[in-house]
Amino acid sequence: MDEFARARAATLDALTGDAASRVAAYYDPDSNYAGGSFLAIGPNVPTEVTAVDLFAVTLLNADIGACAARRVLADEQLVVDLRAVPTDVHLEDADDGVLEVAGRLYETLRRLFVDLRAVRSDPWVAPAKLAARKRPWLLPVRDGLVRQYLGMQRPYSYRRDWQIYQRLMRDEQIRDLLDDLPADDPALRVLDVALWTRARQ
Repeated sequence: MDEFARARAATLDALTGDAASRVAAYYDPDSNYAGGSFLAIGPNVPTEVTAVDLFAVTLLNADIGACAARRVLADEQLVVDLRAVPTDVHLEDADDGVLEVAGRLYETLRRLFVDLRAVRSDPWVAPAKLAARKRPWLLPVRDGLVRQYLGMQRPYSYRRDWQIYQRLMRDEQIRDLLDDLPADDPALRVLDVALWTRARQ
């Protein structure tokens, strides 16, 4: 079974069975999950990154140190790269040009999160979550748990991950199942929730 076939089978498993109850529990405002607050807590200005955005990312259990926070909030290139990424394109409709500018944004975020004091620092989870907060229709929230659940191979490659997510979002059966789940967030975000809640069982 190839990598996409494994990811699709795992996704279908995550979107069936108790998927509706898992997603409903995640979005329950009385729970301790991020729920809709990840995207809704404001302001969430599409063309800039603020302290509120960093706070929203911490709701997904991502650590953001003081140094990284200062660098992200002060970086002018980040604003340029963010504004280059369309706000109205969904991942399933994105062409290579859109994914290219999205990749530049993500690479900039990764650079800003690098721990300059560490011998080796390759941050990717917090940058992925911050990128997803700013472009929730286009960029998926990903972490190690979900990648492992989907059977995504090493070495890590965000471009390959995006390609797999794009194929998942173009799958008619998957889209129909997503439409049936009790959440108002963009479908790509709901997919992430369904995958994460299934992967941690």
